[in-house]
Amino acid sequence: MNALPEPSAGNLWLVSGPGLATTLLLDLGAQLARRGSVRFLDGGNRFNAYWFSRSLARELTRLNPGQNEIPRLTKALEHVHLARAFTCYQVVTLLAETPPSTNPTLVLDLLSTFYDESVTLPESTRLLETCFIHLRRLSELAPVVVSASPPKKEGEAERIALFNTLQERADRVWMFEEERREERQMRMEF
Repeated sequence: MNALPEPSAGNLWLVSGPGLATTLLLDLGAQLARRGSVRFLDGGNRFNAYWFSRSLARELTRLNPGQNEIPRLTKALEHVHLARAFTCYQVVTLLAETPPSTNPTLVLDLLSTFYDESVTLPESTRLLETCFIHLRRLSELAPVVVSASPPKKEGEAERIALFNTLQERADRVWMFEEERREERQMRMEF
């Protein structure tokens, strides 16, 4: 099972992997929400409320088996804050308007809107530089963990520089590769 260690304040972490990075951040968010507030800033419309609530329920049950999980789950969900952005301009605004806090911030799929071909690469690069200023500001008091993947579509290939820049600027990078379907099936058969 893939899991992330708990991040610390003053650090900007990058988690990358096709699809897997988001589920890892949701699971990390469930661990953090069990103890206090956590913020999700969603740049790629990736927050899966069903996955998150199931992960949080598992986390609560694992730590306190036999207790009624519904009141604890409801209380933990009150500590989760979610905001979404649908364009790279909105991502910049979302980060700029997010106040510093001692609560961890998890940014889901930061670069997905930056791969939009309707925004020029120089403009996307400029906007990403502004994002770094805000990500660093937010990481001063609490950990900031970002998920992102390299561009996948052919028309986005020139935008690999955005992903590379994010990798270079992160204090810690966790790269995960998703298992091929055949490997998963083989493991299930044994």
